[in-house]
Amino acid sequence: MEHCETIYPSNSSVNGRVFEYLVCETLAQEGIMPFYYQACFERVPNADFDVVLYHRHKPVVLTMKTSLRERYKQADLEGLALRQVYRKAQSHLITLSTTEADGVKKKISDGDISGLDSCTIATSSEYTELLQSLSADKFHIAEKVLPIRGVCVEEV
Repeated sequence: MEHCETIYPSNSSVNGRVFEYLVCETLAQEGIMPFYYQACFERVPNADFDVVLYHRHKPVVLTMKTSLRERYKQADLEGLALRQVYRKAQSHLITLSTTEADGVKKKISDGDISGLDSCTIATSSEYTELLQSLSADKFHIAEKVLPIRGVCVEEV
């Protein structure tokens, strides 16, 4: 990422997209598949996730932010919304911002943030540990969801 920033002019939108692609590449290299990119859950309205690793009872979402400022709050709210449907869901925030990550980590450990399981700096060994943890789990392609379940009565 630093290499890109020295060659190309700063553009936060492009930087964010490149960062997301790099995280996706590391997931693929570690065999953490399948995953969904820029995905949303049918039963979790108004929440779009950068990456979803699907498991029927314990999905894992990854949110990437090159810098945090106040944007960690969106990831926290989306994680809370996800846990309303999937109680065992995990939500991880991955960032490049070393200075802001410490504050978010403290809020998570203090219980001030309950929608995020972790805030991980992508350039640190903790990111490698997160990848190792995720590679131990088995993820699946999501099953098709039927909007209605029950016995259908067509004619009387």
